[in-house]
Amino acid sequence: MPKIVSSSTVSSSEQVHAYPEQHLHVYYCLCSEFILVIDARLEKLPRRKTDNAYIVSNGKRVYKLNAVEATNPVILKRSDGYEKQYRLHCPRCNLFLAYEVTEERKKGPHTYIVEGSLTENQGVVPHGAIPED
Repeated sequence: MPKIVSSSTVSSSEQVHAYPEQHLHVYYCLCSEFILVIDARLEKLPRRKTDNAYIVSNGKRVYKLNAVEATNPVILKRSDGYEKQYRLHCPRCNLFLAYEVTEERKKGPHTYIVEGSLTENQGVVPHGAIPED
């Protein structure tokens, strides 16, 4: 009878902290669904002044966003006029995660990640995600 040799690898979000200088960073929805892999930490990205969302430059950043598009855009009133948002939601729990201001994904200059919608550790709510009284 032939000898069978096998091996397995178990990975978790806890292992991310073992290699702090890694090139790709993984983020999860608050429901623990895998959502984003990006070449920079979210905390290091610039913020949008209107809503404090993280700004991901589509031409400069390498990233994969696992989100589903909403069927209809949302129009918001801003101080300087109106803004049409094409929103992206979690495929599991439908949480609002990100948006773009152009209809086709990654065709505009930026993708905006909603503050507090993603976490580096599965099952752990990030600081600031739930407003305190």
